[in-house]
Amino acid sequence: MSAAHIELFVAGRGTFFDREAIVLKAHVETTGVVNAALYDINNDYTSYIDPATGLPFRAQQTIREAGRSADSASTYNEPAGTSAIPSQVRVGEFPGTYEMLSAIYRARALPLVEGSYYLTVQAEGQVYEAELRVTGREVVKTNVGSFNTVVTRLNLKGAKINSYGFRIYFSDDERHVPVLVTARHPAGEIRAELAGSQLMPVAAAPTASPNPIATPTPKKLPVTGPPVSSGGGPLPADLPFKVGEQLNYQVYIASGTQPLGTASFQVRAHARYFNRDGLLVTVKAQTTNAAQRIFFANDQINSYVDPSTLLPFRTELNLVEGKLRFNRVWSIDQDRGAAIGDNGVRTDIPVGTFDLVSLLYAVRSLDLTPPKRNALSVLVNDRPKTIFITSLKRETIDLGGQKIPAIQLSLTTDDPQSDKFQLRAWVSADQRRLPLRLTAMTEIGALRADLVIIQVTRQ
Repeated sequence: MSAAHIELFVAGRGTFFDREAIVLKAHVETTGVVNAALYDINNDYTSYIDPATGLPFRAQQTIREAGRSADSASTYNEPAGTSAIPSQVRVGEFPGTYEMLSAIYRARALPLVEGSYYLTVQAEGQVYEAELRVTGREVVKTNVGSFNTVVTRLNLKGAKINSYGFRIYFSDDERHVPVLVTARHPAGEIRAELAGSQLMPVAAAPTASPNPIATPTPKKLPVTGPPVSSGGGPLPADLPFKVGEQLNYQVYIASGTQPLGTASFQVRAHARYFNRDGLLVTVKAQTTNAAQRIFFANDQINSYVDPSTLLPFRTELNLVEGKLRFNRVWSIDQDRGAAIGDNGVRTDIPVGTFDLVSLLYAVRSLDLTPPKRNALSVLVNDRPKTIFITSLKRETIDLGGQKIPAIQLSLTTDDPQSDKFQLRAWVSADQRRLPLRLTAMTEIGALRADLVIIQVTRQ
């Protein structure tokens, strides 16, 4: 049972409280039955750390638990640059006092070779001596892939939770991502498993106001209301597509030459939608007149995505397939890991979940160099699935009489029959990563969608 989600992120770098700082943020929230019946938590944490030492000099927290709300702030390691350093330290000991958030990032910066590392950590008004001991290496399988990890045991001297046997599994690379955390609670094992990870270009953070606690935070839920069709600024320079790009496909069955249907993807506009900066990306798919005697389809999906992350905050589905009519609007709260339908149904999703339209554009932004393997969460049929994108090989394909260098991808899921539909895609080997061809095995046979028209309107 999924009980909660935790998001950690490096929010920026700038001048805060007259000091240069890297800003770390965290959000912790219980979900589902745990949130409703057992323990309601919805907390935010901010830590300002010295870029040279990794030591925090200020920490803030907003606690929302069981109907109460409280803001607080604490000062650490003052004055600047003169933390109390004992005359003698043990091997692997790092002087200064950390709070929990900065301690996590300090641990990631450790070499994590065999042995123990010691930190002083302050939590809930108590100061603990923390030991992080490397105990071995292990392959860990998660919903976003398998990782070679460094296994560590966390000991907090004098803390009641020390009996829980906390283990942290860090990825065995230079990033030391916490892939898995386990603990033995009296009610059963607790597992905190990595659901997603992104490296984003980070701009310098703005200077903090004199009272950062009162600084407004971004809205957590999209506000309903009509879209506003103006106000979009420049897009990130590294996106592989531009506003106005239209990709048109013809769909064939097996090796047939007569198309059964068409599909058109378009990046329509960069503007403000539902009080948010966004990109409107649409797809229209329909069967041809000849194929409609066998099967009728006329589908449209609108996806409103964040220009920086390509994550959707609103998805509108209008599907007509045979006698089926399906309409649904999802408001997607990426901060809280929830998709809320216009029918009132809430679906818990991993933070960083795409819809079917934004998935196509997100894949184009990944490193697809063979044999790279990526994993993304996608909302399909009202529930999240993990899609694994594996770069198989480079090859040249014939498309409309042209020989085009391409990269072949396989798309599999986390279902027991992970390759049931034998989904394959070929993207261009240039920087645009254009989806050139998609194939799948369906109940009516093998289907193939080939790119036929490319139009780009530059702003």
